[in-house]
Order: sequence, then C-alpha cells, then structure tokens
Amino acid sequence: MIKNSLSSKITAVFIFSMLLLCMLFFLLDKYQNEKDLEIMKERQLQSINYIFIIYRNNLSPHGVNEYFSNFGLSIVKNQNLKRSVLKKGVVIFQKKSDLGDFSSIKYNERYYLYIDNMITNILLESNYQKRSTNSLWIVFGFALIILISIYISILNSISPLKELRSQIRKFASGELKIDCKSDKEDEIAEVANEFDRAADKLRHLIQSRQLFLRTIMHELKTPIGKGRIVSEMLTDEKAKKRLIGIFERLDLLIREFSKIEQIVSKNYSLQVKEYRLVEVIDSAIDMLMLEDDKKDLHVKVDVSALLSVKVDFESFSLAIKNLLDNAIKYSDNQEVYVKIDNNKLIIENTGKEFKVDIEEYYKPFVSGSSEVKHGLGLGLYIVKNILKLNDFDLNYEYINNTHKFSIDLG
Repeated sequence: MIKNSLSSKITAVFIFSMLLLCMLFFLLDKYQNEKDLEIMKERQLQSINYIFIIYRNNLSPHGVNEYFSNFGLSIVKNQNLKRSVLKKGVVIFQKKSDLGDFSSIKYNERYYLYIDNMITNILLESNYQKRSTNSLWIVFGFALIILISIYISILNSISPLKELRSQIRKFASGELKIDCKSDKEDEIAEVANEFDRAADKLRHLIQSRQLFLRTIMHELKTPIGKGRIVSEMLTDEKAKKRLIGIFERLDLLIREFSKIEQIVSKNYSLQVKEYRLVEVIDSAIDMLMLEDDKKDLHVKVDVSALLSVKVDFESFSLAIKNLLDNAIKYSDNQEVYVKIDNNKLIIENTGKEFKVDIEEYYKPFVSGSSEVKHGLGLGLYIVKNILKLNDFDLNYEYINNTHKFSIDLG
C-alpha cells in the first residue's frame, strides 16, 4: 500500500473509529458495573447502620434471616463456600465498631457481607441482581457491523481508482487505446468517464496530427524523387551537383522530421547498443550535409577513437547534429569544437551571449526572440528530448565569450 494513499487514510480513520467505539462501550459497561456496585454497597451499609441503630436503642432484631432479607442479604450456610470467600475474596471495604468488624467482599462476581464479633461470625450473600448488559453489547455488535460495512463500502467505492491509475499510466506511456469507462453513478465513475472522453479526443487529435504529418512527408517525397531524377539529366556538372545536394538535403530533412515526430510523440523505440563515440559524431557531421572540403573547416573534432558510449545511434546522432548545426550558425567564425573533458562530451563555439535564459531555448518556440526565429529554440528543444530519452542531461555555460554545451557520458 502506498504511503499516504487514500485507502491507507480511510483505514486509519476506520481503526481510530473502532478504537473510539470500543472505548465508548467499555466505559459504558464499566459505568454500569460501578453503579451496580454502589447500589450493593449502599444496601450493605444500610443493613450495618440499621444494626447500629437497633443496638444503640437496646433493641434486638426479630429473626436474623428475616432482618437481612429486607436488605437483599441471605446467610451463607455452605461452609466450603464460606471458606473460599474469606480466603480468596477481594475486600471492597471494611468497617470496625463495638459490635464487630464488617467486611464487604467480592468473590466470583458475587458480593458478600462478613460480620465478625466476639459472639459469632456470619457470611451474608447479596441477592441483588446486576442489571443485564446484554442489550448494551447487542447495540455494540450492531454499531460494529455498521462501521465495518461502511468501511468495506468505501473501499469498494474507491477500488476503481486503481484501475483508473493503471489506465492513465498506460496512456502516459504512449498506449493510446485505453478504456476506463464505468457504469457506476458515483463521483469516481464520473471522473473515469470524463478522462475516457478526454483520452478519446486526444487519441483522435494525435492520430490526425500523425496522419497529417505523414501525408505531407509522403507527398513531398514524390517531387523530391522526381527532382533528383531530373537533376541527373543535367549536363552542367556544377549545377547538377548542387541540385542533387539540395534534393538529398530535403530528403534527409524529411527523414529527420519523421524521427523527431516519433521522439516528441513518444512513439520512438530505442535500440541502445555500445558504439564508438567517433562513429556517432561522424554520422552527425554527415547529417549536416556540409561540402567535403568544408567539414574540417567548420567542425574541429578532438575525440579519442577508442572512447565508446551506450546510446541509440540514430537519435543520439540527431541530437549531436542539432548541437553542431546551432553552434555553426551562431558562431562568430562559423567554427565548432568537439572534445572530451572529464568524461563529458563538450561542444563549444565563440559567439555573443544569449539574450534570454538558456531554459527558454529548451522550449519549442520562444516568442519575441530573433534567435529563435532562425531555429535555435527548436533545435535545443529536440536535443533536450532526445538526450532525456537516452538518459543523458544537457548542461550549458557561457564563459569568456564561449558557449559550451556538455553531455555527461557517465
């Protein structure tokens, strides 16, 4: 059971209510027993006081049995019982006088009055019948049953929350086909039904967006393919090479958009393996579509060929590509430096300080920023999501006119 969960709180309230209920009926039972004891003691004291009055007036009672029976007392004739009472009984109170010692004794839930003087000793049993507590315990039983029934009923009412939580987790993990409808008529059922309707709307919106994007990308591939074929027919080698590069760039961008759409919508399946970091960086540089003679001019790589990293190759390469692309665009000298420092992959470039906080650039778009309009905000948003998917963090610092992005490789 989850700590501080709703069910644990309800159980705590139930246990507290049970304790209060038991305490209440225990105190009522104790009060009734004490009241019965007071009545019995009062009768015994009345009989003793009346004896004092009789002897003070030099009178004698007519018949001992008849006298004590008026006070609900009868002489115990069984000697074994008498010995047991005197030996094992608990003395409630004692009273000493010239007429002898008077002791009130409790034994086996019965009350006795023992009179001991120089002439004789008598053990009297109280005939007072305690009031029955059966009705009290019957009420206690009913109250207990009602309390338990309410507790079980409440737990049954909130039990659909577990299923609803499970369905919400599935939906959050990307499983769009969920069903959490309820045919009950309580508040939890209303919440479940409202969430089911909201999930259904979101599912249709996501599917519509995916269909729209995929349709656009599919339709773009046709003219790109045709343009690529036409480019091959050109006789001007310089124009031919340039057009082929443009169409290859467009084709690459469409593939990137497809991968980004999968990553952002959390429909991308990672294929994590161990790769040499140099291979990942080379793949990222190739995705920049730089001319061969300008690759070394724009990207300076100082990474050991033996260093390896456990990542999803395609997505991690895309993240590095976006960092390199942004660094080149916003560098003063169109150069970016890639190196390893303390097991961190560092990508840095010289340039002006950002106008807004770096956290703003991790959002898809930041209104009012000229830098974002050129693509910086979107690039870092993609990078942040990809690295998070691969269990890495992106860190940034600006020191001595240098932008430094670092990824801790662990």
